[in-house]
Amino acid sequence: MLKLEIGKSYICKPIGVNYEVIGCVERTYTNTAVIFVESYDQRDRLAVYDSKFRLLVKLDEIYTVAESALVS
Repeated sequence: MLKLEIGKSYICKPIGVNYEVIGCVERTYTNTAVIFVESYDQRDRLAVYDSKFRLLVKLDEIYTVAESALVS
């Protein structure tokens, strides 16, 4: 399991969606974390919109740190 940092982005599969997303960790709990979705598969757009871009993720469903790219 990864050591999570609040404010850092991770690739994960949240509860209630079918595909992986990239999200920034906002808060952690005992076995879950709340993320703000930054990037997602368009097939999951309704679930993401309905949740106002915040989703719950099991800690064992967080896979790796997402590489951030600066856009100018």
